[in-house]
Amino acid sequence: MDHADKPADTEDKTPWLRFGEQREGTFLESVAPEIGLDADRNPAKDDDPTALDLLVDGEAADLKTQETPFFTAESNYDLPPQYVVTFNANDYRRYQRKNDPAILFWVRWHDELSGYGASVEEMEGVWRLSFDRLESMIESGDAPLHQYRRRIGDRMNANASYLLDLRRMDCLACFVGPC
Repeated sequence: MDHADKPADTEDKTPWLRFGEQREGTFLESVAPEIGLDADRNPAKDDDPTALDLLVDGEAADLKTQETPFFTAESNYDLPPQYVVTFNANDYRRYQRKNDPAILFWVRWHDELSGYGASVEEMEGVWRLSFDRLESMIESGDAPLHQYRRRIGDRMNANASYLLDLRRMDCLACFVGPC
């Protein structure tokens, strides 16, 4: 799947859900086997679309594919956009009811390497973060919360996301760039 398949409107959730499912399939078919990760689609998603995406080593895990760097991370939060990924605040609240799921970040900085006066190097890799570690980062203030101005009052999309530093996670694979 190429860049042209990525939805253009960041506020229209439905095409992004389909896009995420396509990326999930690509991850399971090619990326997970390449890095020796025992991962399958979580069959619970058949009945519950909010179920965690994957089973990794038999345990529920979620996959977050990120292809656009958070370019304003440095100017707004003093974090390097090269290593910042976002995690929706509503997912955080939802995951608190799960049993310490692992979160996998498949980062693909290829097409969009500059914006808002910042730039990043091309990078692709897979990082893993336990929910316990995520919770610790959030509770200690090491993961600032970014409010989306265009989503105030929006009931379909996340209104805020935590900014997480990949360098504080376990890197499972680095394919390209300064992982």
